[in-house]
Amino acid sequence: MGLVEKLKRERMFLKALGPGYLLARKRLGAGVVRARTRFGPLHFRPDESDLMTLWQTLGAREYDLGRCPQAATITSAYERALAAGRTPVIVDAGANIGGASLWFSQVYPQARIFAVEPDPANAELCRLNTRDRNVEVVEAAIGSKPGSVSLVAGDAAWGIQTARGGDIPIVTVPQILARAKDPVLLIAKIDIEGFEADLFAADTGWIAEATALYIEPHDWMLPGAGSSRAFRAAIGLEFELLISGENLVFVRETERP
Repeated sequence: MGLVEKLKRERMFLKALGPGYLLARKRLGAGVVRARTRFGPLHFRPDESDLMTLWQTLGAREYDLGRCPQAATITSAYERALAAGRTPVIVDAGANIGGASLWFSQVYPQARIFAVEPDPANAELCRLNTRDRNVEVVEAAIGSKPGSVSLVAGDAAWGIQTARGGDIPIVTVPQILARAKDPVLLIAKIDIEGFEADLFAADTGWIAEATALYIEPHDWMLPGAGSSRAFRAAIGLEFELLISGENLVFVRETERP
């Protein structure tokens, strides 16, 4: 990357995270720094993909549907769940270092957010970044059935893939929901580098409970693998379809009673 491009990216991160991003840094071990940002203290690896992850989630606000009328559907479901004494649950599958969980925490402060991340280094940064928030980090992969996976190195920390067979546990969406008292599945955000083919292959009854699904497809990355085929078949016609950043966003057409 040339000097001009580096300066452009630095300005982009500075605008997204605030002046403390550059002025209030402390270097920790393992290439990690802690910086004071407009979102609170954040931990990231400057030489990794972490800053682009934070820019997408907190700067470009790819999970913000405020410009769309469908945002009111999600807010209404959130408020109804709270009024009924139930627990709105957000599943952040492929949480990486916690950018999306931080965003959802700001918008839905009384929800329970489960940040599911299989990579130990990413999961540790996610814990640090979501500490004192309504976020619980689950160091695991997410799939259609219990089991285990191994990690397959990607081109950066945000591109690590998973394959069945290994020593990292798999959790299912129903298992995540069971961790909350009287849960209501408000949002499932799914960015799992192609493993969505497994997640949506079977036992997809939980989709009917969700108000919104954010899914990043990976056909571009895995040509010929059909990684989006399962979720395209599993999601019914009762959802409206939006596009936000790299995500397909499915929002329930009508509010449930």
